[in-house]
Amino acid sequence: MNRPDPTPAARWNFVAALAAWVLPGLGHYLLGERQRGSILAAGIGVLWLAGFLIGGISVFDHVEHPAWFLGQMLVAPSVGADVALQALKSPRGAAPMPDEQPRYEPGYGRVNEQGTLYTALAGLLNLLAIMDVLYRDGKRQRLDISGDQERRAAGGPA
Repeated sequence: MNRPDPTPAARWNFVAALAAWVLPGLGHYLLGERQRGSILAAGIGVLWLAGFLIGGISVFDHVEHPAWFLGQMLVAPSVGADVALQALKSPRGAAPMPDEQPRYEPGYGRVNEQGTLYTALAGLLNLLAIMDVLYRDGKRQRLDISGDQERRAAGGPA
């Protein structure tokens, strides 16, 4: 007698992928992988935040550095930082007075380059996390479950 294959079908998780873009690790957290989501959030978040703190807001500039911004925009807060930067750079009203502090001064030199590199790498790492969350293979989940059952049967921790 043939039994139907209990393997769950593969699933596309678009909502979890969008959540992973908005906040790294959130997609895994929504799928129930809380520890993996926390590790991704900490790792990618620290890398992104370090780049932002090292180079300042000027590292997110799609006008000056469009190729680097392609990597940076894979973490949603980078897009918000770029919008804020473009608002700071745009002139408002009359020209500033000579003794008035400018609204925005760009970062120069190696510090800006390092910050750009850190934030772009955080975006590329987040792309891997998004791809991991986007498509879930049912066979992979089945193997994970069977491994847990075998460990429980042997008397080990699950």
